[in-house]
Amino acid sequence: MAQHDPCVPMSAQYQSAVWPQNETQLGAVMAAIERVERTRGRTVYTKVEKPKRWYDAEWYHQSYNNKNKARLAAAFGVFVLNNIPHGSFPGQEPLKTVLGGAVFLSLLPQLVSPFDRLLSMLD
Repeated sequence: MAQHDPCVPMSAQYQSAVWPQNETQLGAVMAAIERVERTRGRTVYTKVEKPKRWYDAEWYHQSYNNKNKARLAAAFGVFVLNNIPHGSFPGQEPLKTVLGGAVFLSLLPQLVSPFDRLLSMLD
């Protein structure tokens, strides 16, 4: 509950939920919810549900934040290189091409689903 505001009602797609796997976890979750409701004086909308079968996300969604940091850094590099005078330093254009290609390649598996099986074998 530290990562978001559990007291804000959300649509089903974005609603927070927990799936405690045993009675100890269930007790800890219920205590945390009661503590937040008591200290904030507001209802917690996080759902507490029975355990479900876990499915790992597709390989390209694994370590999403780490992968997107690299993508964002590459995209920012292209932006910076596009906004400084052409030829400001040797290798500017090739660097821009490499960074732009890295951004494109990082998006490709998500854009072209047939590559999913092939690329997941390399993961």
